[in-house]
Amino acid sequence: MLKNWVLMVLQCVAVLFFLTSCSFFESKEKDLIETASVTLDSFVEIEEMIALDDYGFKKGNELIIEDRVKRNESLYLILRDLDVSPQVIQEIERESIGKFSSKRVLPGQRYIAYLDNESSLLKRLILHDDLLDYIVFNFENNIEVERGRKEITTKVTETAGVITSSLYETLLENGEDPLLGNKLSEIFGWQIDFFRIYKNDSFKVIYEQQYVDGIPYGVGKILAAEFLHKNKIYDAYYFETDDRAGYFDNIGNGVQKALLKAPFTYSQRVSSNFSHSRFHPVLKTRTPHYGVDYAAPLGTPVISVGDGEVVESRYRGANGNIVQIQHNSTYTTAYLHLNGFASGIRKGVRVKQGQVIGYVGRTGRVTGVHLDYRVYKNNQPVNPLTVDLPPSKAITKAEKNDFLNQIEKYQFLLSQIGKEVLAANYLSY
Repeated sequence: MLKNWVLMVLQCVAVLFFLTSCSFFESKEKDLIETASVTLDSFVEIEEMIALDDYGFKKGNELIIEDRVKRNESLYLILRDLDVSPQVIQEIERESIGKFSSKRVLPGQRYIAYLDNESSLLKRLILHDDLLDYIVFNFENNIEVERGRKEITTKVTETAGVITSSLYETLLENGEDPLLGNKLSEIFGWQIDFFRIYKNDSFKVIYEQQYVDGIPYGVGKILAAEFLHKNKIYDAYYFETDDRAGYFDNIGNGVQKALLKAPFTYSQRVSSNFSHSRFHPVLKTRTPHYGVDYAAPLGTPVISVGDGEVVESRYRGANGNIVQIQHNSTYTTAYLHLNGFASGIRKGVRVKQGQVIGYVGRTGRVTGVHLDYRVYKNNQPVNPLTVDLPPSKAITKAEKNDFLNQIEKYQFLLSQIGKEVLAANYLSY
């Protein structure tokens, strides 16, 4: 009997201990949760306190005013309207030397003013040169003037289109950046004359679209592209090694040649073709015309079609202002009737492909404004529109497997782009 009673007492003690322990641990767990919650809230508050804005400055209790520079408005007037004293403005001018010229403030420039929410005093002014570059006038401590640049982000994107009148108009109609046309012409400019694009020619392209603050900013690298021109498909894939980078077709041949097809960045009309017997509009007789005339507005920039050395840059009688460039032992090009020469263009100077060498004019024996562009192969004139240009270096055997593996994914992606839009143009594909 006593034994049973003792057992009952022990059981009661055990139950009481268990209940007390549960209450203790529940209390401790509650304390831990509350502590963790407070700690987490503290971290959130700290993170909010040190949060930075788009320009890398700590966010605070500020009044933000955004506007654009108005016509005849200067930096002095903008700062004065923000209650900055003339003495402080003069100090800003001194601090800006070598960093910024107030004379370069132009109508339409965007600026952002940060004012203290309590005192309404100007803390900081950010003036944008463009979407990417800006200058900061900081008043928080000592007056500081410094330049800044937004971060550029990229996103791989794709597009396709069928030419209606020109590549640039087609891109605009599709809502694409016309700079993409420049990139395509730079790549395929060795194979396709982009000034003689045909209606219903078409293109597919995979490229890097650049953004600043989520706003389209520009076009980065083209990664892969196809261009259907006169029922022939041209393709190009970007490939980079330790010592070089460029564009190659699907079997590894370089698509970038030694010379561009035409000496302009933008399309110009051909007004007179290469001929061994052309009626001269001034002499009124039949004479050879060993060049291609491009009708273009006075002052249009003329570019070198390839790397080379300037072997002539002067006024030469009937040819007017002329520049001749020797590209290698085989090819020389000439640019006649120029209005003037670009800065630094003189005999003996090395120029790069795409570099401006002069401007369209009407010097010499001419009837109107135009450029006479000529190509010489082994010192003999050849037709710039039909000459076969030399290929660039191909992919080496050692690089071939890496190249083919890299372009495989782009070949598949290109095959999927614009199927409906380009179906009629790629029937033979």
